Amino acid sequence: MTHSLLASRRAAAAAAVVLATAVPMLAACGSDTATPAAPSLAASRPGEVATIAGHTVRVPGAKPTALFFFSVGCGECAGGAKSLAQAARAAGGKAEFLAVDMDPSESTQDITGFLKTVDGTDLPAAIDTGAALTQRFGVSALSTLVVVAPSGKVTYRATDPSPQAITTALDQAVAQ
Repeated sequence: MTHSLLASRRAAAAAAVVLATAVPMLAACGSDTATPAAPSLAASRPGEVATIAGHTVRVPGAKPTALFFFSVGCGECAGGAKSLAQAARAAGGKAEFLAVDMDPSESTQDITGFLKTVDGTDLPAAIDTGAALTQRFGVSALSTLVVVAPSGKVTYRATDPSPQAITTALDQAVAQ
């Protein structure tokens, strides 16, 4: 056998071994049975988002809604989530708030722990399985806040806004 033919057969054999190893590993990545199943946004009616606590938040709703997109593993997201929690307390019921976890592999316990660390245990939270909200509102980065007016129009978008910026944006969304 020539050297190039032998080298090409070895490369093909190596590729087959890699493929045979990688496919089962990738399949195993999507089947974590240790994490409890999260409520699916796809199972909600259009405009309704199921929270991890089993409640429903309408987006858009009768009031402006602040949606904060995060992941438990995102260090930068802690500041934005803390601002969201502070804005929710300051709003006094004049708006809806929802913390949206963009990583469907994170458990409800992880999310609850994250919200506890940012003093946001009263915030409704949802897991964006299937990226339904992420796609609907064109979110491409963690730590993004989107304000949706009752009309359904996005009136504000920012990364890590202050609590004051969030409440101002919500006040302005009422007029939209």
